[in-house]
Amino acid sequence: MNRSTYMIFAMVLLLYGCNPINTSKEDVDEEQIDYISSFDWMVDSKIGEESVTLHHGPEHIEKLKAAGIDFSPYQGKDATITTYQLKEKQTTGDDLELVIYEVDDKIIGGYGVLEGWDPGLFSLNDKERLVKDDIIR
Repeated sequence: MNRSTYMIFAMVLLLYGCNPINTSKEDVDEEQIDYISSFDWMVDSKIGEESVTLHHGPEHIEKLKAAGIDFSPYQGKDATITTYQLKEKQTTGDDLELVIYEVDDKIIGGYGVLEGWDPGLFSLNDKERLVKDDIIR
């Protein structure tokens, strides 16, 4: 391979690696999308998914309760946590994310994440308030 061919190949690989990963339709759980849509949120893309055993400490459980979800009945259970980027944005231009929890293939709830906002979590029911308070657009 000559030098110019190698350089073009390297640039293509570099550019391909810089592109955001678009989640294919097969990767998106339609039940979760419907659940999120029921709160009037619009999903842009799936960020990731992980399986964990829920072991939240009391302080974390209280923080999550403030965001409208109580995980205390699910302590010790295996859960799938899926994170989505929303089409809605913060008025600062930062992204919004939603985190959805499933136990035994059933959605048990979720919450939203705001960067640079204290406490940083919000209830899925908070969209109208967040718009009214000029936190999101």
